[in-house]
Amino acid sequence: MKFVCTECDEQMRFAESGGIDADGSLAVTFRCPSCDWGVTLLTNPQETQLVRALGVKIGGRAVPPRPMEMLQSHLLGAAAPAEAPAPGGGGCPFAALVEQASAAAELRWSAEATARLERLPSFVRPMVRQGIEAFARERGYGEVTPQVMDEARAHLGL
Repeated sequence: MKFVCTECDEQMRFAESGGIDADGSLAVTFRCPSCDWGVTLLTNPQETQLVRALGVKIGGRAVPPRPMEMLQSHLLGAAAPAEAPAPGGGGCPFAALVEQASAAAELRWSAEATARLERLPSFVRPMVRQGIEAFARERGYGEVTPQVMDEARAHLGL
């Protein structure tokens, strides 16, 4: 989500956070770098709780990078097809291990759970998916189902 100044058509920048009020509301202020016009986003207690439970940092990347994300994608892309190895060995000898580790780290989603996730607004899907997957991994689930989604929702108090 980005805020754009209606006067200057410039992307607004994070200015300050008012912190969390006693009732659980959060206020975050953004300012236009050109004209200094400001806007404050105010979340209600439930929205604040959701953001905190999912570990989202206001003003940062919504989904944190996976460990060694750049190296993994490079190694997977460097792997040569098994039936036609390149001269001199070709590809990375560890590409298969990286692929197995990446597959093991990803959870399966049932069709019902995927359909349910798709009904959410697109801007919250990555945060919700991340929170549910973290919940499922902590409990040793191999697949996210509607039941797992309900458990995560109850656990987060939503």
